[in-house]
Amino acid sequence: MKVSEKISWNHSPAVLGMSMIAGLGVILIVLALGIGVIQGEAADNGGISLAFVSGIGLFIIGAVGWFGLTQPQRHFDDINQPLDDGHGHGHAAPDEHAIVPAGETHPTVHH
Repeated sequence: MKVSEKISWNHSPAVLGMSMIAGLGVILIVLALGIGVIQGEAADNGGISLAFVSGIGLFIIGAVGWFGLTQPQRHFDDINQPLDDGHGHGHAAPDEHAIVPAGETHPTVHH
């Protein structure tokens, strides 16, 4: 697996749709809470409760649907295993690219 590979190659419209449904759920939750705070005692509890519960439902449906379609647990990245970066050779030893102090360098003469 190259470093540039993505976690999921599933770019179907269903994945985007599930993400949008979950996002709409979050928006409904935030709007219901905001309206409830702004209106205070005068707020319509039935309408706000319906919007809040609907938002939770949409978020759960979208999140579970996205998880089922993309299955991110199958593409788990082990951070202890270095991945091949695709430039053709292994990683150099730490001393190979060490900084050389100025006293040990030779001046370059340009003609």
